[in-house]
Amino acid sequence: MLLIGEYRKMKRTRPTVSARKRKADQTSTSKVGEVGGRGRRQRQKKVVRKVGEEKNRPEVEQQVEEDAIEAEEDARPDAQAEEDEARPDGQAEDEARADAEMKEEARTDAHTEAIEPEAERHEEEAQTEVSVVHRGRGRGRGRGRQQRQRHDEVPIGPEDLSLLKDFRNHVAAGIWNGREQQLLKIYNHSRYLKIWELPTTNRRFMDRVTASGLLPLAQITYKYYNNVLVSAFVERWHPKTNSFHFGFREMTITLEDVLYLIGLPVEGLAVHAKVHSKEDCVALVHRCLGVIVAEASDAVSCGGVELHWLKNTFMNVGDDAMDERVDYCARAFLLYLLGNTLFVDKTGIRVNVSYLALLSDLGQVMTYAWGVGALGFLNRQIGQASRSHVKQMDGYTTLLEAWIQEHFPMFQHAMNANYIEELPRTARWQSRREAKSATIVHYHEMLDDVQASQVVFDSYRERRQVVAYIALYTGCICCMVVVEPYLQDRVLRQFGLGQLVPGPPLAPLRGTRGSTSATYSVVYQYTYALWQNWRDHMLHEDKRVSVTPGIPWESHQDYLPWFRKVSHLKVARGREDGHITESAEERTVAALVLLDNCLSETHISPFEMKNTLREVQRILRGQDATHPSTPLARVLFSLGTLGATNSLDT
Repeated sequence: MLLIGEYRKMKRTRPTVSARKRKADQTSTSKVGEVGGRGRRQRQKKVVRKVGEEKNRPEVEQQVEEDAIEAEEDARPDAQAEEDEARPDGQAEDEARADAEMKEEARTDAHTEAIEPEAERHEEEAQTEVSVVHRGRGRGRGRGRQQRQRHDEVPIGPEDLSLLKDFRNHVAAGIWNGREQQLLKIYNHSRYLKIWELPTTNRRFMDRVTASGLLPLAQITYKYYNNVLVSAFVERWHPKTNSFHFGFREMTITLEDVLYLIGLPVEGLAVHAKVHSKEDCVALVHRCLGVIVAEASDAVSCGGVELHWLKNTFMNVGDDAMDERVDYCARAFLLYLLGNTLFVDKTGIRVNVSYLALLSDLGQVMTYAWGVGALGFLNRQIGQASRSHVKQMDGYTTLLEAWIQEHFPMFQHAMNANYIEELPRTARWQSRREAKSATIVHYHEMLDDVQASQVVFDSYRERRQVVAYIALYTGCICCMVVVEPYLQDRVLRQFGLGQLVPGPPLAPLRGTRGSTSATYSVVYQYTYALWQNWRDHMLHEDKRVSVTPGIPWESHQDYLPWFRKVSHLKVARGREDGHITESAEERTVAALVLLDNCLSETHISPFEMKNTLREVQRILRGQDATHPSTPLARVLFSLGTLGATNSLDT
C-alpha cells in the first residue's frame, strides 16, 4: 500500500510520456542548433540518432506504466476507502477526478505511441536539419546587424574601417564620445636600480655583468617619466599597424631607433624560452640561482620572483666568494636589471622567471637580440594601453620617451652637457618631470596640428651604418610568448625613402582587441627560423624609393587620399577631422632648398635646370594644390599654373 501511494504521488508530479518526448526533441534540436564549425554534419547525425532513440524509449516505459496502473487499480479500493475517511469533504472527489484525468491522458499517450508511423520520425529529422540551417542563418544575420551597429556607434573616425576594425574600442573613440580620459599610470622602477649596490671591487662579478652588454641600462634609464606626454602619444597608437597615426601620416619605433637610442643588439637569437609551469620556474630558479628547492618554491609566485627578494638574497657577494656564488649573484642582478628596465610589468614588484633561461650561460647573454625583445614587449604594452578603459601601462617607457624627443623637437628636454656620441642617444636628453602646466588637452591639440616640417623623420642619416639594414626586416618580432607585427613599409620616410601605399597588415591567428586589458588577447603566427633568416624577409627593393633632397615627407600621390579614408587625423574633442597636408610654408622651404642647391652649382646644364624647376613646381602645387601664402610661393605657384612645364619643354 505504501509503495503504491508513493508511486501515485510521484506520478502526479511526473511529466507525461508525450511531454517527456517533446522536451527531449526540443533539447536535442537545441543542441543541434548550437553546433557549428568543422564536423557540423557528423554532430547533427549523432543528435538525430539520439532523437530516434528517445522516441523508441516511451514504448518500453509505456508497458511498465500500464502494469503499474493495473496493480494500483487492484489495490486501490481498500486504500482509497481508508484515505477517504481521513480527508475533508470534497477533497476525495477532487483527487478522484484528477486520477481519472491522468488515466485518460496515459491511455491517450499510449494510443499515440502505438500508431505513430516511422515516416513521421523521418519528417521530424528533416525539420531538425532545416532548424539547424535557420539557426545558423539567424546567428549570421545577428552578427552582421551587431557589427553594423558597432560601426555606427563610432562618432568620428575612419571613413573606411577595413584597416582599423577595432576603432570603437580605441581610446580616441572614447574621447570623441565625450568620455574624459584619465592619464595613464606609468610603471617606472628606475628608483630600484640604485638600491642594488654593485660590488665594484669584485672584478669577477663586474666582468660577468659587463660582458652581458646590459649594464648600460642602469645608467641611461630615465629617473622620471612624463605620463602626460606618454598618454598623449599612446592615444595615437594603433596595434593593428603598430604605429602612431598623425595628420602627416604614420610613424613608429623601428629597430634602428632601438639600436641608436638604447644601444642594445638587434641581431642575434630571439628572446624566447619555454617555461610553462610553476615546476619549471622552480627548477630554473634552483639551477640558475643555487637556492634549495623549498626556498625556490616559496620565492616563485605567478611565474615570477619578487625584486626585493633578489636584492636581499644576492646583493652581497664578497671578493673571496667562490666562482659558483659569483655566477649566481651575476644572474640575479641581470634578472633584477631586466625587471626594472626592459620588461617592467604591472605587478610593480616581480620579474618573470623565464628570462633566467637566457641568463643561464653568462657567456652567451650578449648573443640574444635584447633590443628586438624590448621593442616587441613595449609594442604589446602600448597596444593594450590604447584601449578605451585601460588605465595603466608598463614596458620600457624610457625608450618611448627618448624616441619622442628624437623625432619631435617641440618635446625635447634640456640636453645633457656630458653626452658624447659613443653613448646611446637616450643619454642625450636630461630626465625631468613633466611641467605642471602641461595638460593632456594641450598635447592633444599640439599633436593634432603638428606638421611634417616639425618632425625629424630620418634622425640617423649621419650615423647610419650597414647594421641598420636589419631595420628593414618585415614580419613578426617576439619577446617570450609575446609576438608583434613589425611593418616597416608603413614608415618608409624614417629610412629616407618615399612613402608608398603600404600592404595590408598581418592578420592574427586568433584573438580580440577589446576595451580592457583582460579582453586584449592577440596571437600571431611566428617561427623562430623566420627571425634567424631575417635576410630573406626584407622590404622589397621596389619599395625603396629615395626621397627628393629637402623633402623628407615625400609620398606617393595615392598615399594621402588612402590614409585619410582609413585613419583618423584628430584626437582632441570638438575639432573636425579635417584634411591636413604639408603647409604652404613647408613647400616653400623645400622649393628654396632645391633652388639653392641648383644655384650653388658652378656649371649646370639646361636639362638639370629644367628638372629642378619641375620639382619646384610639383612641390609648390602640393598634393592638395592649395595656394601658398608667401609672396615667393605665390609667384612660383603662378608660374606652374600658367603652364611652366610646356614652356620648359619648348
